[in-house]
Order: sequence, then structure tokens, then C-alpha cells
Amino acid sequence: MRFLVVFLAQWLLALRLAAAAVGATPPAPWQADPVLSAYAVQQLVAGPEGYLWAATDDGVRRYDGYAAVPLAQLLAPGSAPAPPGYVQLAFDRAGQLWISHETGLYRFVPATGRLTHLALPVAPAERPLVSTLWLDARTGHLWVGYGHGRVLVLDPARPRLSPAPPPSPTGGAKVQNFAPTSGGDVWLTATTEVLVLSGQGQPRRHYPLPDEYVVPVPGTRPLQLVSPEALFGLDPATGRLRELLRWLPRPAGYNARFAPSPDAAGRPSAWLSQGQEVALHWRPGAARPQVTLRAVVGAPGEPAPPRPDRDYHLLRDRTGLRWALSPAFRSCYREGARPVVQAVAVVPALANPSVRSLVRLPDGRLLVSTYGGTLTQAADSPLAPLRPLALRAVGPGAEKSLSLICYQLLVSRAGRVLYATEGGSFGEIDPRRNTYRAFAPAAGSPGGSQVRGRCLLQDRTGQLWAGAQNGLYQLDEVAGTLRRYRSADPAWPLNQCDVRHLAQDAAGTLWLATDHGLYAFDPVPGLLRHYGPDEAAPARRLPTANITCVLASEPAGRVWAGTRDAGLLAVDAHRGVARRLTTTQGLPDAPIATLLPGPGGAIWAGTYKGLVRYVPATNQLSVVGRGEGLAEPELNQQAALRDRDGSLLFGGVGGLYRVLTPAPAAPGPAPRLLFTALTQGDTLARWLPAGAAPAGGLRLPHAGAEAGLDLALTDRRSPGQARFYYRLWPTGAAAAHSPATQPTGHRLRLRALPAGTYTLEVWGQTADGRRSPARRLAVVVARPWWQHPAALLGAALLLLGAGALVQQLRTRRALREARLRTRIAADLHDEVGALLTRVSMRAELLHEAAPAATPGVDALLADSRTALATMRDVVWSIDAGADTVGALLDRLRDHLEHAAEPAGLRTTLAVAGLPDALPLPPQLRQHLYLLAKEAITNAVRHAHEATELRVALRREGRRLTLTVTDDGQPGRVGTGGLGLRSMQQRAAAVGGVLTAGPTGHGWEVRLVVG
Repeated sequence: MRFLVVFLAQWLLALRLAAAAVGATPPAPWQADPVLSAYAVQQLVAGPEGYLWAATDDGVRRYDGYAAVPLAQLLAPGSAPAPPGYVQLAFDRAGQLWISHETGLYRFVPATGRLTHLALPVAPAERPLVSTLWLDARTGHLWVGYGHGRVLVLDPARPRLSPAPPPSPTGGAKVQNFAPTSGGDVWLTATTEVLVLSGQGQPRRHYPLPDEYVVPVPGTRPLQLVSPEALFGLDPATGRLRELLRWLPRPAGYNARFAPSPDAAGRPSAWLSQGQEVALHWRPGAARPQVTLRAVVGAPGEPAPPRPDRDYHLLRDRTGLRWALSPAFRSCYREGARPVVQAVAVVPALANPSVRSLVRLPDGRLLVSTYGGTLTQAADSPLAPLRPLALRAVGPGAEKSLSLICYQLLVSRAGRVLYATEGGSFGEIDPRRNTYRAFAPAAGSPGGSQVRGRCLLQDRTGQLWAGAQNGLYQLDEVAGTLRRYRSADPAWPLNQCDVRHLAQDAAGTLWLATDHGLYAFDPVPGLLRHYGPDEAAPARRLPTANITCVLASEPAGRVWAGTRDAGLLAVDAHRGVARRLTTTQGLPDAPIATLLPGPGGAIWAGTYKGLVRYVPATNQLSVVGRGEGLAEPELNQQAALRDRDGSLLFGGVGGLYRVLTPAPAAPGPAPRLLFTALTQGDTLARWLPAGAAPAGGLRLPHAGAEAGLDLALTDRRSPGQARFYYRLWPTGAAAAHSPATQPTGHRLRLRALPAGTYTLEVWGQTADGRRSPARRLAVVVARPWWQHPAALLGAALLLLGAGALVQQLRTRRALREARLRTRIAADLHDEVGALLTRVSMRAELLHEAAPAATPGVDALLADSRTALATMRDVVWSIDAGADTVGALLDRLRDHLEHAAEPAGLRTTLAVAGLPDALPLPPQLRQHLYLLAKEAITNAVRHAHEATELRVALRREGRRLTLTVTDDGQPGRVGTGGLGLRSMQQRAAAVGGVLTAGPTGHGWEVRLVVG
């Protein structure tokens, strides 16, 4: 019976918690736009290209979610100057932006940047001030109210202006707004009356107005008009307006301009007034609309919601996002996403509300451990405030325990509340007595400051496991002791690990997240498997060893592992990493603090930059941040709880948060990616028109240059949480082989690219996971001028020309030298040679006339003959006509004939591989001849009993060999070795090697050149 009562009580408590948690969804909060709130925004219009265009106190600005760009910076050269001050805006069907101003009407074409001014016809001394601008969606005509109540109807495609000003249908009263009637006519509201105008602007009927700012309701008969606080109807009998319905009191002395957001039929449907959001629902056939009032709320962290003493215009842009602006003040708000999480209040407020751990107690209360103290929440409401709970330490060392900050809390099956804390190991909390006690280490286990508690788990068998900074422990909750598992085994890997988190899969395997990797532990056989970056087997290899948390999933053997530096990993026990999520895939931050399973198969991950919801089945990822109710995006490790009713709670530095909805919705179509600006380095090059890619792509002047693009999405719910990605690969290569996807901020920068042409692919993703279609453009990195093909060709031609010129100069020089040598040789032969010949002939005549008369005659005859022979050698060596192999061979034959044959030696001259016409350099020819001459002379003089003298000249490839061989007995080479020394010098002069020595049958002199 007692069991049944307890069961019913817990069941009723769970139903109550679930009912409270599934209550009415809070309204979407309004967030002050950080950029547009710096201006007094008069009007916002959504352009077809995806931008918002703002009429502000200092002119028109284009807004992309990150920057409000003045119109003057978007103009093409030669355009009219941008109008300053307050203006009104309207887009026509062709995408042209019409701008009204006190100086007239302007037309701006975003695609080209052209701005033109249209001078409106006015009377003398009348200003062309445009007060109202409206595009009739039925006809596409532009209605302009200006000057002294004048109305102009223009065709935007062919705007023709008459020189004469049109008449004023209002009698000079200022035109306030236009609205379509049920037919083809137009309602005009002036300061004192409302009129019906024909399609050409001619007045049909007039009705007086009450002292309120009203707008007509199209399609109502008789006419109804709406003010911010009431509904009025036209009395056909009297022609006057009377109040039909009032939903807000009219503020005294307050009559601001009124511009409600229209519905699909053009009827006023929504606006903000006096701190209330007013919504009118026009039902077919009903005499009056249904009115809904809802209090305006601000986003978490906002200083205040929109001020209640102001009326706000509402705009719904092309993505469905609503905007609220107060024209007279610097107030511009955008509607945020509906809250996904809701903060749990703390009473009283703590100096440090950072949540460390939490658990649902057996009595239904929520126990929360924070850095500012221990808190509890009443069991009757999931959103009840947290209140302080004073805990008192008991047992050994109690007097030293000043506070209790728990890393993890666990309610065992026996109903005991266990804790793990870094400062005090492990212990038990008694929530009935508000006390806690620490567990004592068992014999043989470390104790005291060596044990720093991290995490707790009770497995399916009832065994309590605990992770600490020095290994894995087993707890005995009855005895109040802890024992390190295999403490005596120094080789047990876990004894050196910081065990941060524990999980058990369906097969009973324990998974341990540690600083040394991921471990799978089967307690029954005691088997331990390791997964980390150092594992050789691919199935056990992870990108990091720094694991922070683990979540067991289905089927058994599969887990999700959060890491400190590598994102979120899906690990299969047999196949290794099956999936990996990083910042590239949309995570706001790489470290994963905690993991929880959510409804619909979703996985919720807490990071240091927001809460992530990921659905593996659809691969959809969304981020919960400030815009979704998370006041502080930094969440703490293990500070998470899946409550009894299935709801999720997460703790962070900002406190405790409860997830309100099972999933953040993904409203609206996929966003579009906009290219907003082109940059060179850190300098803005130019703003891009209409979000289009720059013509010709991105161009970098050289490999060291930097260029980039500013990016934006057409969905501006949370621009700060939008994520952008790109891929870059050489043009012509397959995209599948391109580098990995790279994340980037909304400012994409490319730098240090080698010269060449690339393809850049860019896309964006909203905070709720909706991805834009990818856009591609070309990236050209110019080569330096000296690397350009034309420059290389020019350099090659220049080098060829220079080489040809040098060769020509060398040829000319060689020809001059050859002519000079030939002339010198001819002069020596003709002059000196003739003289020496005469001297020799006279010496011979003297010797024949008186052979014994004068002893010096013989010497004179010998010297004259020697001088003549030397003279012939010199002339031959100088003569350019003798620079051939044939001339060298002729000279060698001549010397053999005159030197060796008189000595009775048979001579042979062998030649191989050297045609007679082959040119020889003068120096080589001269040294070859003189060296051979010296070798022949030595053989004739010193080769005793020699009978044969052989001279050979051969060429083998680039090698030239000269040999002089005799068959005599070896003797002296020359007096004092001077002959051999002279030949060595000549060989060195031509870069050759000379060898001289006996052979088996005589003496050989060999010269090798080359």
C-alpha cells in the first residue's frame, strides 16, 4: 500500500511538472538592432535583392545585418547627389527605389548605382516637399503627395511630368497616407479629412476626420478607419466618423504618425502601442475585427523592451522577419526567435551563479550546485525560483570543509545522494538533515588530496563507479568508502588518466572520457580497449586524445564523444569514427562541455559559445544563443540533466536554463547569400550593388596580395550567429578534389595564393541550421610582370638577340684577328723570311767558295738555316689560314721528313677521327705541333738503335690523343730534363695530361686533351 501511495505521488508530480513545462509558448522577444538603433529610422522597406533600405535622419542607408551603408557610397559616377535628411521610400515592380525628399523625387537603380532627380512641378514660392509615397500594387503606379496637398500619379516605367502643377484635392492640407479602396479608387488621408480619389487622382468624396491619426481600412462598407487605440466608422447619413471600438486609452497630448503593418488584403493588422502588440484579425462578414493585445517583451540581456510611451511601425520583410521602429526616436527593434530556453531565477541573486551540477532529489526537489552556493527548487514547479540551501559537513575533517562545489551529483538506486567534487573527493549528501560527509579511501587506495572527484555512474548491476583525476574508482555507499580499481597494478592505463565522464551502453560496456583518449571497459572480464590518436588500427584512431564527455546511443557499441579541441565525434566500437562535427559543420565552438539525449532522436551539446541541437537522422544542426533565451552562451562541463518528464536542463556561467521547446523551428525559406562589399587587404575597395558578385570575380595583383568579400544573409534574425563557409580550388580541377570546407566570418579574406585562376564557392547558414544555396565566382591571382608569358617570351627573345649579337661581335672580332694574323704572317714571310733566305744563301756560297777558309762560316750557315726554320714555324703558327687539322698534319709530315728521315728512321703518321677541314683553335694547334716537334727531336737525338718513329693523332668523342713512339733503347729525354719540362708546360697550357716513359719495345710520349 505504501509503495502504491509513493508511486501515485511521484506520478502526479511528474504530470504536474510536464504540464508546467509544456505551458503556453512565450511570445517572441523584441531585440534592439545594434546597428539601426544608432539612427532615427523613419521607414524600412525590403528590397527585392534581399537588403533592407532605411530612411534615417541623415539619409538613405542600405542595411545587410552588419553595416548600414550610406546611399552616397553606393552611387555610380555621374549620379545625382544623395539627398540628406528624412525621406520616404518605395520599391516599384522593376526593383527601382523611389526616394521622396523636400527637394523632390529621386529614382535609384540598385543594380547600376544610378540616381536621378525628378523635379516636381510646383507653384512659385512653393517647396516640392514630398510628404507621402505609395506604390499601388494593383496598377504598379506610384502615388506622390507633395507640396501644398498636391497628388501626382506616375508610371515608374515612363515617368512623365507636366510643367504645370496638378491641383490640390485637399485644399492645401498635407497628405498623410494613401490606401486602396474596394474598387479601383484610392483613399487619401489628410490632416483634417479623408478623401476618395479616382485612379488618376481626381477627388470623388470628402469626409471629415476626428482629432486622431487614422488610416482607412480597404474593403469596408461603410468605410472604417483605425487609429493606434481605436476603430472608427463612417456614418453615411452625416458624413462623419464615430468611434466603434476602443482597445487602448488615448494618451493625452500624444498624436504620433501611424503606419501599421498591413495584411495580405492591405488592411491594417499589427503595430506596437503603449507597450502592447496590437493585432487586428479581419474575418469575412464580421462588422468589426477581432482584437488581440499582447505585452511586448524584450530579449534576455536587453536593457528594456520597446518603450511603452511610443508607437512603433511594424514591417515584415521578405523573409518573414518583423521589425518595429519609432520614427521620432532612435529605436529600431527586430523580432527575435521564440525562446528555446528559459532561465530559472535565483532568489536571492548570487554573486557567482555559475552552475556546476544538478540532480532531481527523491522528494521531487531539484538540487543545484553552483560556485555561489548550493540551491534547491521546489518540487511543484519547474520554473520556481532557486533558493539557497545551507549544507553542513559532518564526519572526519568536517571542520575543514567550508563549502561544497560538486562536479557531479547522482541519486543511487538506494535513494542516496552522492557527489563528486574536486576539492573533497567523493561523498554523500543527506538532503533531509542538510548535511554531507566525505567517503574514506579503502586500504591500498590513494586518499586525501590525491583523489579529486570528477564523475559518477551506477551501472546496471548496481555497482557505483567514480572517475577521478587519478583513475577509476568503485564506491561502497553503505560503508562510505572508495577503492581505486586495480590500484596495485602499475601497468593499468586508467591509473594515469583523468577520468572526466562515464557512460554505459546497452551491452553493459562502460565508456570513459579521459585526457588520454576514449576507453571501452567491460567490467565482467575486465577487458579494456583504447581509442586515441596514437592507435595503429584505423578503427581505434581518433583525431584527439582530449575527451571531455561521452553519451551512449543505440545500438550498443556506439557512442557520441565530446572533445576539448576536435568537436563532436560519433564512435563505433568496431569501425572507429563514423561522423565528426566541427566548426566547419556549424558548431559555434570546438570544445564540447556536455551531452544529453533529447526528444526526436536529437542530441543536445553544451559548448562554451552556445547550446547545440543536432539530429543525426537529418543531419540538421541548430544553435541556441542569446537570441533564443540563453543569456550567457558559456555552458559548464557535466552541468546537464534530463529530467523525469523528459525535459532538459543545462547549467552555465549565467545560471540554469530549461529547454522549452523540443526543437527550434526553422521558419521561412532558405536564405540567400549576399556579396556586400569588395575589399583589398584591410581597405574597403567598393560596395557591391544588389548583392551581386563582382564583375570578373576577385582579382589579386600578385601572390602576396590580400582580397576578400563581405558576406551577409537575407535572414537577419541573428546575424551574429550566422555562419559562413567556403571552398577554393584551382579552376579546371574537379570540385570533389578541392580542399576541405573552411569556416569564415562574414568577412571572407583570401591571402598568400599562388598565381593562377581559382574557383571560390561560398555559402551561409543561419543559427537555426538553414543553409543558403552556394554561390561561385572566379578568383584570379595575377603573375608578376616578369612571370607573364609575354614577359617570358620577350625575355627569351631578348636573350636570343643578345646572344646573337654577342656571337656576331665575336665572329667579327675573330675575323679581324684572323685578317690581322694573316697580314702579320704574310709580312713576316715576305720581309723577314726573304731576308733570312738571302742570309742563308750567302752563307752557303761562302761555305762552297772556301769551305775551310773561315771557321765561323759553318756556324753562320747552321744558324741561318735554324733561323729560317724557326721563322717558318712562327709564320705558320700566326697564319689564320693554317687553323685546321690538315695544316697541322702537313706541318708534322714536313718536320718528320726533315728531322727523322735523315737519321735513317722510318716514319709513319696515323690520323683517326679528324678530317682535314676540321678547325683547330690557334693555341691548341701551335702547342700540339711544338710538343710533337719536341718529342720527335728527342727521339731522333736519344733513341739509340731506333729504326722506326710513329706519330698518331686520334679523336674519340671529346678526347684528343697525340702519341709519339719509337722502338729504340730509352735514353735521356733532354739535357737536364728541359725537353720533358717544356712539354709538360705545353700540355698544361691546353688543359691536357702528358705522360712519357718506356714501353715494352721503346719509348712513348702521350698527350691526352679533353
